[in-house]
Amino acid sequence: MAAALVGGSFLSAFLQVLFDRMARPEFRTSQFNKFYNESLSLVVFIVQVSFILSSPGDMAAALVGGSLLSAFLQVLFDRIARPEFRNLFRNQKADVALLDKLERSLLAVEAVLDDAENKEIQSPSIKKWLEELHDTYYQAEDLLDKINTEALRIKVESEYQKSTSNWTRALRRFCLERILPCITSGNKFLKRIMPEIETIVASLEECKKESILLGLQIGHSRKESPPISETALVDETTIFGRDADKVRIIQKLLSEDADRDNFTVVPIVGMGGLGKTTLAQMVYEDLGVEVSFPTRAWVCVSEEYDPTRITKEILRQLGISFGESDDLRSLQVKLRGGLTEKKFLLVLDDVWSSNYNEWEKLRTPFKGGSRGSKIIVTTRDQNVARMMAKERLIDDLPLIPEEHCRSLFKKHAFENRDGNKDAELEEIGNEIVKKCGGLPLAVKTVAGVLRSKTTPEEWKGILTSEEWTRMDIPGGPMPALRLSYIHLPSYLKRCFAYCAVFPKDYQFRNEEIIQLWQANDLLGYPEENKRIENEGEKCIRELRMRSLFHKSTDHTFSMHDLVNDLARFFFGKYYCLRLEDHQEGNATISGGRHFSYHPSRYDTFRKFNLLSQNKSIRTFLPLRRNLHCYRTNSLSSKFLEDTLPQFMSLRVLSLSEYANIVKLPNSYSGFKQLRFLNLSATGIKELPEWICSFYNLQTLLLSCCWQLEELPENLGRLINLCCLDISGTPLKKMPPQMGRLINLQVLTAFVIGKDSGSTIMELGKLPMLRGKLILSGLENVSAGMDASMANMEGKEHLESLTLEWNGEANDSQVAAEVLDKLRPHPCIKHLNIQGYCGATFPNWLGNSSLSRLESLGLSGKYCLSLPALGQLQSLQSLKIVGMSCIPVLTQDFYGDISVTKPFPSLKKLRIVKLTEWEKWQIPKCEVFNRLEELSIIACPKLTGELPEQLASLQSLEITRCDNLISALKNLKELPLQLNQLSRLEKLTVDDCGSLLPSHVSRPPASLKSLNYKGCCNLELESSSGEVEWLASFPLLLHLSIRNTKSIEMLSVPATPAPGIGNQSGSVMPSLHYLRIFGCDGIMSFPDGGLAAPNLKKICISNCKKLTSLPESLLPSLRTLHIHNCPEIDGFPERGLPSSLQCLYIENCKILMSRRRGWGLEKLPSLTHLTIKGPDHEVQSFPEEDWLLPCTLQGLRLWHLHHLKVLNYSSLRHFTSLQWLDIRCFPGLLSLPEEGLPASLTSLEINHCKQLGPRLEWEKGQDWTKVAHLPCLIVDHKLVP
Repeated sequence: MAAALVGGSFLSAFLQVLFDRMARPEFRTSQFNKFYNESLSLVVFIVQVSFILSSPGDMAAALVGGSLLSAFLQVLFDRIARPEFRNLFRNQKADVALLDKLERSLLAVEAVLDDAENKEIQSPSIKKWLEELHDTYYQAEDLLDKINTEALRIKVESEYQKSTSNWTRALRRFCLERILPCITSGNKFLKRIMPEIETIVASLEECKKESILLGLQIGHSRKESPPISETALVDETTIFGRDADKVRIIQKLLSEDADRDNFTVVPIVGMGGLGKTTLAQMVYEDLGVEVSFPTRAWVCVSEEYDPTRITKEILRQLGISFGESDDLRSLQVKLRGGLTEKKFLLVLDDVWSSNYNEWEKLRTPFKGGSRGSKIIVTTRDQNVARMMAKERLIDDLPLIPEEHCRSLFKKHAFENRDGNKDAELEEIGNEIVKKCGGLPLAVKTVAGVLRSKTTPEEWKGILTSEEWTRMDIPGGPMPALRLSYIHLPSYLKRCFAYCAVFPKDYQFRNEEIIQLWQANDLLGYPEENKRIENEGEKCIRELRMRSLFHKSTDHTFSMHDLVNDLARFFFGKYYCLRLEDHQEGNATISGGRHFSYHPSRYDTFRKFNLLSQNKSIRTFLPLRRNLHCYRTNSLSSKFLEDTLPQFMSLRVLSLSEYANIVKLPNSYSGFKQLRFLNLSATGIKELPEWICSFYNLQTLLLSCCWQLEELPENLGRLINLCCLDISGTPLKKMPPQMGRLINLQVLTAFVIGKDSGSTIMELGKLPMLRGKLILSGLENVSAGMDASMANMEGKEHLESLTLEWNGEANDSQVAAEVLDKLRPHPCIKHLNIQGYCGATFPNWLGNSSLSRLESLGLSGKYCLSLPALGQLQSLQSLKIVGMSCIPVLTQDFYGDISVTKPFPSLKKLRIVKLTEWEKWQIPKCEVFNRLEELSIIACPKLTGELPEQLASLQSLEITRCDNLISALKNLKELPLQLNQLSRLEKLTVDDCGSLLPSHVSRPPASLKSLNYKGCCNLELESSSGEVEWLASFPLLLHLSIRNTKSIEMLSVPATPAPGIGNQSGSVMPSLHYLRIFGCDGIMSFPDGGLAAPNLKKICISNCKKLTSLPESLLPSLRTLHIHNCPEIDGFPERGLPSSLQCLYIENCKILMSRRRGWGLEKLPSLTHLTIKGPDHEVQSFPEEDWLLPCTLQGLRLWHLHHLKVLNYSSLRHFTSLQWLDIRCFPGLLSLPEEGLPASLTSLEINHCKQLGPRLEWEKGQDWTKVAHLPCLIVDHKLVP
């Protein structure tokens, strides 16, 4: 079916949505008979005119050898011919002849496709006609959506009432009070909708008449060229420009070096279309390689990284029988036996997975091969290559030089032709090659198409078509990308088109884009027992495979800039509207349907001026980079209340991270077509009950809504809801009948109330849950039997599960029974048990059946022992918190070490608040050898030894472990030899009594972050021994010293002693960030300054006795932050460094009193200045004798309580000032009469009780002075 859809036009692809909607059962009720027929007639006509436009101006349509709609037409014919489609008309006594008329109409319009395609570029009239038709199409779709929504309302309300009524007592009342009103309201709705149908039909009739006047003529249909089939063999005579690459790869293969596993991986990396697989084939089939590697196999891995399937394919190619076995272990035993003492070459083609554990699992049998064995991996992802191979073996495949591209083009375009006749075509071909930008796939594709074109006119048509010239970006393969779009199935074209709403470099998550696609009906309606997310994931995979999507991280994707241009080029004007593409002002745009923008801290009414005349917006989407639960962003209340309600066709509405939104206006109750609503991280306090009438709603995002304590009572009516994200909300319970949400697939939290709401048993009715789930309030579950009804073990798609008790001493036995019955599916990856009040854990927790568990967190102060966690083979992260009854980590913690090496995959171990923990028993076997992070916090009784086999450790934190530290009183270094941890990058020493730096056994030179907290006698003296210790950190980036009481001078000399430090003469050459906090004893820095030439940021806070700052030697300083240092008396004599960009001064009394001598006017790079009082002298700002630089872009003034006047004569010199933030000026009466600097775009005034009222919208006495500003905030609220 996908093949049949190839070449469908963009607009036509959406017709499928209309037909699918009309076929839905709730649409096909008897009361909509007449209107169904009217709607079908309407869609028929849309089909007619859309086929006329069929990819208008698409000169590249010739590349598929015929009309782009030819395949899609067949889909429509098949749909019309389906028995259930025709029976719908017969059963409702409708005219079946209408179907025949539709078929004839489709056949008739097919004849004019070629003419329409060829005339749109040259004819502005046809182009305008197409734009009008596009608008009419959307109006028609909106109309059908309204009809569908009304039918859905009647269905839901009838079924819901039936399920909640007592049938024996309320049947009559139900019929009279519910069914009859539904029918009556449906009839009223149809009367209202009738004029809309007539209007749209009239518009379509007008379009039809215009199409005749435009002279669209019958043309000749093209015949599709047969596709070029791929073969397993490669013909090197058709490959050009890869000889050197082939030699380079072969040299890597024939080298005898190998890693500890007797084989070496050689990755070939590059973007799609570069020819990675072809190059691997050339190498694989080379005679010399064949002789050197008599045992060879080739496996296409693709996205489905299945070690069992891959192992089977290797066995099959090696001729090793494996029967019907699907057991990976037995298969790998066979494979290892087959490779023993053999030098093999394996090609893993098209590898996408960067999961190291999966690679480790797969490669185990390869270790039996002979030394010198090789594995070639082709991938588009550098992360994959670096995970599998050494850096020096990765081969980044370059683009092919133009001369070789010409040879490749000639081979495929001119083969079997008379060279004398092709001179003109060759010249045109050379120009086409230039446009391919060195991508062999683009060259070969275009050449293959042109093989069947014989005239210069046909070739020039492709060369000079608008698509080629508009997308002609130097060095960019836009024509090839255009071809990728041409060959997309129509359903993928719809999905790709929507991505035009995203800006360049936007990183979108799988789930995000799928939800948006789903909200716009771009994924169709899945078959029974088939999740819509499966269809979305399939689309993402296919777009990725076609190089239109690229994987950025494990969880995000992006589009290459040129691919983004492709989407914008074809769909931006009619389809998607990005604020970044339009200047703010009075201009309005009425054609866009999907709107996106980059939000800012304050989004004003003026920002959205261009939408003031647009009532057709379907998507309103602020593009957040990450969700951080900010509570400071604001959106204009005028926009929320006046403009947003006019978008009655909204399907996607996101208002996330706008803290000023505390409730939804009642005018939003008309958003009946809404499918996606994102209120995450808003100040919303409650959801109105009318939201339960949004029957189309599929996604409801409420995460981090910190004031939301309750959900609407009738939430169970939202039968189409697929995703409900309530993580990070203080909900007390769930609404009743949550089990009615049978389509729910994402439920991030479920709160079990004490006396009301849905019980835990409702979870048993939600079998399709996936992703993560936090199950809290478990202390309110009275019996294990109730917990078993939740059927957690049957939820195979859940990846992360958190089980929460309140931590109080309830019935320990019940808690243990409940936890036992909440056993998750064996495929669970992340498990967290918090506040558990049982004494023991169930046996399944330490069971090896949880073979995929990657992270585990345990918390429970009444637990007496831990299960055998060492047997969890995939466990990478373990956190143990608050188990105050455990005195010893015994051998039971590791399990049977004679059978399985404990913790083979563990990378992160964090142990917190084990108040009775005294001893850590460590087995003699190898353990924790992969551990990268170790944290031991608040374990006051712990003493004795720490693990020794920590060769992989990168981060070590020991905090508030008094006995562990006191045991070191007579030692010169920790038992743990830090200098042997060659990969250690972060070290934190917290509350360690009299520990000196030398006691920490000279940490390794790899250290990048060093944090001292509460080391009351910390000394960094200038003795040669101490200086040598500091000089051993050439890579140190971050140094933090906090709450160290007795230190009086940070004595780090400007230059190291002879033989100490590095060649640059710096003690800390890489240091970027220095923080000193709460060191009450420190009084000064060394006279010579700090030897940190790359230091960019200094933060000094709460140093009550500090009198001076470092003298010079800070040429790279960008930010200086000084807070609550009342004795600092000035800046260095030679002034602050010229590189300084940001200066922050707060509560520095003496320093402020000497502000006139700061010399800030001499700083050419200073752009941001913050001054926070108190200071009783400042009455006017800026003062005449206090000189500030004109380069300032941002100025923040807080708590200058005696300030009364803003001095315009000085402010006017701030010609670069963009934002001004004034707070807590009780004496400030007004703004300057002359106004504010012309460059100012944002003014924020908070807690200025006399000035604030003067800035009231259109009424305040000072309003005219600020009316022109794009952004005005008064008392934390946007105006308007």
